[in-house]
Amino acid sequence: MYKLAILDDDEHWCRIVQRFMKQQYAVVTYKSVSSFLWELEELNQYDIFLVDFVLPTARYELSIDGMEIITALKRRLPNSPVIILVTAFMSKNELEVHGKQMCPEADGFFAKDAGLELLADQIKRLLTAASSEDI
Repeated sequence: MYKLAILDDDEHWCRIVQRFMKQQYAVVTYKSVSSFLWELEELNQYDIFLVDFVLPTARYELSIDGMEIITALKRRLPNSPVIILVTAFMSKNELEVHGKQMCPEADGFFAKDAGLELLADQIKRLLTAASSEDI
């Protein structure tokens, strides 16, 4: 079973995704940048990440956005995971046009209002592509 990690401060959305995906993936959610980065060594066990574009930080944390997290993951994890940048601030069409310009390291882009079936399809396509590259 593939392992999916979600970094998003929207607890409601995380719960919905977790329930929707739990039959196909082992899903873990992180609601803060610090909790996510604290476990950086353990993050290598995940096959796919959903990273929110806007990540509010606590007063003691450095301000960091989803694009910076994605860049750090791609550089630091030896087995390059599949990473999807997730946002509620752009539409599916806007992400298709501007996503790669915003974050070239991301493997995919997802607008939260696009529907979970589309997210599941995108994850399957990206995992299939990644596994065929490994062969």
